[in-house]
Amino acid sequence: MRTVLSALSVLLAVVLTAVAVPASWLDRNVVDESGFVQLLSPMSTDKQLQSTLISNLDTAVISDSSIPSVLRPVAQQAVQGLATSLVSDPGFPQAWNDTLRASHQINFSPDKASANAFELELRPVAALMAKRVGSSLNVNIPGPSTLQVQVGTAQQRSWLTGAQDLAALSLPLSLGAVLAFVLGLLFARRRGVALAWAGIGLLLVAALYQGAVGLVPAVASSQGSAGSMSSTFGARAAELAAANFETWIAAVAIAGAALLVFGAVLGAVRRRQRVRTDARW
Repeated sequence: MRTVLSALSVLLAVVLTAVAVPASWLDRNVVDESGFVQLLSPMSTDKQLQSTLISNLDTAVISDSSIPSVLRPVAQQAVQGLATSLVSDPGFPQAWNDTLRASHQINFSPDKASANAFELELRPVAALMAKRVGSSLNVNIPGPSTLQVQVGTAQQRSWLTGAQDLAALSLPLSLGAVLAFVLGLLFARRRGVALAWAGIGLLLVAALYQGAVGLVPAVASSQGSAGSMSSTFGARAAELAAANFETWIAAVAIAGAALLVFGAVLGAVRRRQRVRTDARW
């Protein structure tokens, strides 16, 4: 009976861990604002995203700003000339981070989030563009009060909602996994075997993670038309998320290998002690 209880407890611990790890990752890197900004900050250097981003700024800076009508033709030419060099501006990385922060506040706020898509708030980048255009014309051009661009589909929005719900369970799932693992060891007649099976389970979980992570960028890029802001942002965000999660996969694999080796060593020591005991008798 104890062996059965131990096996079920270890199995439960592995299953809970398999869910708790991605839940914890989502909580730290997606739901948490600072983690979200840090995760997607490298997107500011992505050439394809920069090109798509600039195409969304050209018209918005002119139409949404209070530029006098007499200066609009000149301003339009200035925007076209400055847009391509905007990404090399020293203030662009910070403007992009501010964009991510503002976007997070919109999409993760129940009273502001859209039910149909993920919305990117480009106001900080547009303000930087307006500042550069104003400097070139020697006039003060305020940036738009808001500039929200949909960069996701309704399906991706539902994924984000599901991610929030899963992240909220990260702590109870983690505690449940630890408790199940401890019970598995307490019930076990041979703790070395229990540890080894737990290690094998974690190694299998890590392998499943690795296979699933490889599919994420392809699935994300298939949403939205090719070359659109939705497709470009989704694909790049998925690549960064997959790369970041691989470090967590490595940690799970290392933990599994350590448990397997420790369990094997513990089992070998116990067998040797049993042989010595039998020899004395």
